[in-house]
Amino acid sequence: MIKAREKSQLELISDFFTIFTNPKRIQILQLLRDGELTVSEIADKTGLPQPTVSQHLKLLRAKHIIKSERRGNRCYYSVEDGRIYQVCDLIKGIISKRIEEIKKDITRT
Repeated sequence: MIKAREKSQLELISDFFTIFTNPKRIQILQLLRDGELTVSEIADKTGLPQPTVSQHLKLLRAKHIIKSERRGNRCYYSVEDGRIYQVCDLIKGIISKRIEEIKKDITRT
């Protein structure tokens, strides 16, 4: 039986991984890997409308994945904890391995 504390931790983990359910959020995270950017810079680089980028940034901030810093009339966004990229790279590695396995299965048939 799962204790209440463990259940709470599992819910937090599940909630954390919701950030990876949208490819645009992953794209934004990858852009921020190279350093801080403004909303308009992210919009330019992704081709997304600025309001859409702002919505994704709001969610990423709420999950404490990114942080913002206001300087003058601009707000700069950056990753709060660089270990998020270890998670991204791990997931990418798992998916890449699975894709290779599928390719091998296809060529055998």
